Amino acid sequence: MSTDRDPGLQPERTLLAWRRTALGLVVNGGLLLASGHGTSDVRLGLGIVVTVLALACWTAVSAVYRRGVRPTELGSRRVLRLAAGLVLLVGVFDLYAVVTR
Repeated sequence: MSTDRDPGLQPERTLLAWRRTALGLVVNGGLLLASGHGTSDVRLGLGIVVTVLALACWTAVSAVYRRGVRPTELGSRRVLRLAAGLVLLVGVFDLYAVVTR
């Protein structure tokens, strides 16, 4: 019996799902930047924060996939909480942008 584990395509599907999430967050950050340009310093700041956090998410997931960093080093529960918090934060920022428009 072989001890090698065949992960199949699951790691690649997970990477693609995380990248789709990060891409959606980058787009939200871009929209906040566009809506705040010249009109609202708060929206501009929120757009910058969201974009930087989304790019950090993309980078962290890519590092784990390439095995440059072990997932346990990032703390899987902490990463999950961070991702959930980021999505919630973006939702609040988007709600703010819609309500104050």
